[in-house]
Amino acid sequence: MAVLTARLNRITHRSANQLRDIIRIFQPETILRWHRELARRKWTYPHKNMGGRPSISKELEELILRLAHANPRWGYGKIQGELVKLSFKVSQSTVRNILDWHGIQPVPVRNSSIGWRHLMTHYKEQILACDFFTIDTVWLQTLYVLFFIELGSRRIHFAGVTSNPYQTWITQQAR
Repeated sequence: MAVLTARLNRITHRSANQLRDIIRIFQPETILRWHRELARRKWTYPHKNMGGRPSISKELEELILRLAHANPRWGYGKIQGELVKLSFKVSQSTVRNILDWHGIQPVPVRNSSIGWRHLMTHYKEQILACDFFTIDTVWLQTLYVLFFIELGSRRIHFAGVTSNPYQTWITQQAR
């Protein structure tokens, strides 16, 4: 119905109020609201639990915290290496997540090196960030929009739009 309404609007060049007189079953606003709800539900369907990493034990979590507090100069890799020596199988990202959950900052911050805010203000003229966002069309096709932003001037550079962001397209946009 939304596609039919959009095409009818394009063919007849009439406004929503004029189409209301032609379409007696559903109002154009109702059809467009249905389309917005359909696009919203497209992204909120329930996901099945596909597994993932098993959770770690409380003892291992306490050991990671104890190692971090006792050795403030040890980073995630050093803590992970010491745990491997003790026959614990854990990744650096798990160590990082546990320390982050408990509010323990990374080694450079704990050892009072320059902070993130200082780094960003000092180098913001040289930093370029990029991101994707998506748009759902009337036909529920997802379009991916790539853009870049200069952090210093906040100037936005529109890179492109595609329905399939494959590797070659991304590489070309980055160039």
